[in-house]
Amino acid sequence: MRVFTSVLLGVCLLGASAAQAAIYVAADKSPATRLCVSAAMDSAVGFVIKMRESNMTRPFIANRITCNGKNITTFAYEAGNTKNYQRLSRYHRGFVEISDLAKVPAVKATDAVVAIQGGSTVVFASN
Repeated sequence: MRVFTSVLLGVCLLGASAAQAAIYVAADKSPATRLCVSAAMDSAVGFVIKMRESNMTRPFIANRITCNGKNITTFAYEAGNTKNYQRLSRYHRGFVEISDLAKVPAVKATDAVVAIQGGSTVVFASN
């Protein structure tokens, strides 16, 4: 009975761990794809080895490589690989957008202003 219970417990634990982990498969053999898969799945040491093999600088990898339309740093974070995310975030530069407010046309008192945010529409009427 103990053997059966031990085997059943092992199968349940194996099934639970397999259900939680995502498996990433490379769609092609490009160096960028290999780095994406490595950022999502490999250990920190394995990822460093892949970065060295790619002959790309770490700032270039962190800022220019995209995985499925996302930056590799964000991709590693969303894949749950925090070690590789932390390593890449040291070199990742954020995106800043500057708007010149002086060039925005003035709103007249007779205009209706429509503010759109998050897919919902709010109408402000002025008198």
